[in-house]
Amino acid sequence: MLRSRLLAERAAEKLLTDIASYDPQVVEGDFLVFRAAELGYDLRLRRVAVAFEVSMPRPAPRRQGGTQTRDTALVRSELLRTVGEIFADPQDIVASTAPGWIGVLHRLPAGCSTTSLVADCRRVTDLIAAQDGLVARAGLGEPAASVGGLHDSYQDACDALRLGARFAEAASVHLITDLRVHQVVTAVSQAARNRLVDLTATELRAQPDWPALRDTVTAWCESGFNLVRTAEALHIHRNTVVYRMNKIERITGRPLREYRTAMALHLACLADRLGGGTGR
Repeated sequence: MLRSRLLAERAAEKLLTDIASYDPQVVEGDFLVFRAAELGYDLRLRRVAVAFEVSMPRPAPRRQGGTQTRDTALVRSELLRTVGEIFADPQDIVASTAPGWIGVLHRLPAGCSTTSLVADCRRVTDLIAAQDGLVARAGLGEPAASVGGLHDSYQDACDALRLGARFAEAASVHLITDLRVHQVVTAVSQAARNRLVDLTATELRAQPDWPALRDTVTAWCESGFNLVRTAEALHIHRNTVVYRMNKIERITGRPLREYRTAMALHLACLADRLGGGTGR
């Protein structure tokens, strides 16, 4: 039984890895559909890719005559079991894709939204966090029903994890739908990001309170240009928001309430968080 379970885990791992690295110029999508069917999975069903990243605690130093308290293989097995208990649909593909990473291709029943999926991901991260101080985060892609679509969904889930760690550190679950603009900014070359920051926000970056001004621009745009929601997002009084916005407009010479100005500054702020700008 143990051997059978290990073989099934390896087969699911290989399938998920092949979907994650899928290139239609190298392998036919129908071949992966056939392989999945042999394992009992129908890749034509609507699915959403989820990527879990688990930060392992540093191994305890070995004591003379003793052993480490936890074994990496045991931790991996425990994590797979935890995720598999939540994503227990026979069509859910659950596999470890790398040390500390677990991927899921979750079957999304007809008529269901991703709301319940987000709740399930939070349950997983909470359960993992209860295991000796492990820290877990999840990234979600978008629904797909083809090999190419599942490949994109999984890549989006990984991007959501990476970007969420930079822009929403407090959250444990990150949706790519909330991070599309951030994803586009990262796709632009470093030189283009540097130029955007230098030409749009150089004088603002020279201010000693630049991080606060940057957060204000970001919150203003992401709160729908609404003063009250911006203040709530920043946890400050709205008069403080007005003061910061007036300062930004005075320094840039452009109205922050004008859509094109706000969006250009927003993109510059995102690029700056990603390491844009040359400081010229």
